[in-house]
Amino acid sequence: MSMWSSPDRTSPPQLLGERAALEAWVTYHRATLLMKCAGLEPEQLASRSCPPSTLSLLGLVRHL
Repeated sequence: MSMWSSPDRTSPPQLLGERAALEAWVTYHRATLLMKCAGLEPEQLASRSCPPSTLSLLGLVRHL
């Protein structure tokens, strides 16, 4: 069972003010990561990418 559903991802943000552009890009990349993780099993989310990295997809989602 998936931990969350895939969000609707919009198009990359267009030219905005500096603050608005930053917030729009962060939102866009968060939605992209959640979309790529949707449907993965908990074991897949918790597995490390490759030694010696300790980063997993779930760790990245928690960071965001």
